[in-house]
Amino acid sequence: MEHIVQDGGTKGFAEFAQKMEEKWPDRPGYRRVMVSEPDQGMYDAINRGLKRATGSICAYLNCDEQYLPGVLKTVLQRFKGSSDVDLFLGDVVVVDGEGKPICHRKMIRPSLAHTWTCHFGALTAGIFFRRKVIDQGLLFNTSYRAVADAEWFLRILKSGISIQPLRFDTSTFMEAGNNLGLSLRAKEERLLLNRSAPIWIRLLRPGWVIWHRARRWLRGCHRKTDVCLEIYISESSQRRKFTAKQLRTTWPGRITNF
Repeated sequence: MEHIVQDGGTKGFAEFAQKMEEKWPDRPGYRRVMVSEPDQGMYDAINRGLKRATGSICAYLNCDEQYLPGVLKTVLQRFKGSSDVDLFLGDVVVVDGEGKPICHRKMIRPSLAHTWTCHFGALTAGIFFRRKVIDQGLLFNTSYRAVADAEWFLRILKSGISIQPLRFDTSTFMEAGNNLGLSLRAKEERLLLNRSAPIWIRLLRPGWVIWHRARRWLRGCHRKTDVCLEIYISESSQRRKFTAKQLRTTWPGRITNF
């Protein structure tokens, strides 16, 4: 297990790193790297962290995301049993600022045309991939500050990387109302990315939307299910348990992400 914390220059980070060293020292089978340095934004920081990684399986989290208990071990087993798969997509539960589940985002393999002209149908909190993705130079384009994940996945799809949904919950994403994906910059960059698609793909955009939604229906991605999860809230040192009966799958306020 390798844990890399990539910080952009936060005051007091050195003291925090020392505290983590005392609480979770390096040991056989575990390595932690904590770096604080100037960067060119979130995606530049993620690139730096991934370049420092030495493991055969990689993933990353932003500050409003976390993994559910036991997930990394389960994902590793799936990779060991699926030598032909290079990237897995886990389901993600969206929660509010207090940890209460909002919606259940179940994954299918995103299509190239829909990702290019509509929206990115996966959440990076649930993406796990082999080292070969980095070795092939498939890092984030830092000219994008808000939709670099969608542009990155476009190149993943074009590369022929083998992708498969895990079909179980791996992570949570906290919807706090100020997420970067909801910003004006995100909307402007999304439009720019859309316009980079060939004109025939753009003209068929309504068809890609219908096809994407049909695929989700056919694979049961809109079937409501009960959810039970344990996550950390704010500065808590213990996970708290949350449950939701027949949790909706559509994301309130983001109907275009249906």
